[in-house]
Amino acid sequence: KGKKGKKGKKGKKGKKCSKSLKKIPTNEADFGEPDWENIIESAFPVWNVSGECGSLTAVGSGVANVTVPTVVGSQEEKWNPCYYTKRFNGLDPLMGGYPTPIDTKYPYEFAAPFFGQPGDGSVHHCPVSSAKNISIASCPKLGTNCGPDCSNITQAYGIGHIPPFVPLAAIVNEYQSCESDVCDWFDYETNGCSIKKCVLDELVYKNFGDGNTIKFEPPILLEGKPSNTYFRLEYGGEGCSDPNVSCFGPHYCTAAVGETDAWGDFCPYVHVGQNSGKYRHPHLALAALETWIANQCMPTKCAPKWLGNNKDYPPTQATSITWAEMADNADPMSQPKVPYEWPIAAGNTPGCDLYPNGNCTGIKPVAGSYVTEFVAV
Repeated sequence: KGKKGKKGKKGKKGKKCSKSLKKIPTNEADFGEPDWENIIESAFPVWNVSGECGSLTAVGSGVANVTVPTVVGSQEEKWNPCYYTKRFNGLDPLMGGYPTPIDTKYPYEFAAPFFGQPGDGSVHHCPVSSAKNISIASCPKLGTNCGPDCSNITQAYGIGHIPPFVPLAAIVNEYQSCESDVCDWFDYETNGCSIKKCVLDELVYKNFGDGNTIKFEPPILLEGKPSNTYFRLEYGGEGCSDPNVSCFGPHYCTAAVGETDAWGDFCPYVHVGQNSGKYRHPHLALAALETWIANQCMPTKCAPKWLGNNKDYPPTQATSITWAEMADNADPMSQPKVPYEWPIAAGNTPGCDLYPNGNCTGIKPVAGSYVTEFVAV
């Protein structure tokens, strides 16, 4: 599994802790790990709601166990606290989504371009000639042919696609080790309030490098202890032994959906039990931690809230992934329709309507960095 990515230790006198930076808040009930709920909400404050997040009695049941709460007060510059689907990411926060990795400028995403193909804007690179019902999960990610939980390092791309919980763990380790002046990680003139990619490359390799690969553990508990990328807010693996459930990472599909070619990402995040609606993306944790550090290092330039440093969000051309037809297009906890249909019916967001010609052909001119090598064939 490569390097262990050991947890950082408190810095000793004479090390490079500078500017009296704060300790990362921790959650003692979560093995002393960073308090990701509060760190994320400091950068992405949430709407006030009337009660607990809604939940279903079972995956795909359509029967409410807890009814969806109502919003109380202003939603301005705030985000959805009860999050079930990535469907509305990259759109107006009022729709219930968050910024995509493209919006947060996550450097190891290597997203597919918006050429009207299935999986546009995702890490899966399906050719533009793909059938509409292709299994998006079968299309390649960039640089991940070295096995599970592994990414290649190449001259063409450097470190290939790695999930955001990998650099997130590396940053936490280095920050807590006090072995570098973390304020040197930033250059506002070139990178704004984000950590320089060259710094991220060095930290990721220091913690997870293995020859010409990056190897890491999944973000879960292993034998009851946190892995080297542990991130509790994934909330994966809950009830996956149920024969009526098919789990795809943190996504919960019904067994019927799992037997189709539907991409698991079209299924909702945890929506049954006490953790319903509490899933949070690790790329948001990474963006929040960067914001928290940058605000300490450059308080006059970097605001404590992500929107304060990204006033052009949401983008003019949405970074949202063209969605699939759902059993109930109005329900954020809905399952994909069986049989599987892509794209979602006209008039539903985000669909082909967001392309200039309205039918998922041609190019949607979305700002960002994309890899065309595997798609434009």
